[in-house]
Amino acid sequence: MKCAAPDAELLRQLADIPEVRLSGFSVREGLAGTGVTVLKGRNYFGSWRATVQGELVWTFADLSEPGRTVASVDEALRYTLLLILASIAKTHNIRPKITRTG
Repeated sequence: MKCAAPDAELLRQLADIPEVRLSGFSVREGLAGTGVTVLKGRNYFGSWRATVQGELVWTFADLSEPGRTVASVDEALRYTLLLILASIAKTHNIRPKITRTG
């Protein structure tokens, strides 16, 4: 049995979380047929792409913000959910405490 590419697996896992959609976000395959595009409403929020080494690289819609590279789908899933929560909190003027790990 062949394992799914990390970006395809991340897309599947994010799409399976109803709260992503209910919070006004959506995920889809990248325009080039690979990667994961995250939308906030109808606006581009950011995207993940897989590297040859199997890592996942996050790029924000606002390219002035630093991206992030993670080693696993679980880390990418966690980081994406934290970004969504932070965006919701910012919209509602709530300041969640997000701590960086590793």
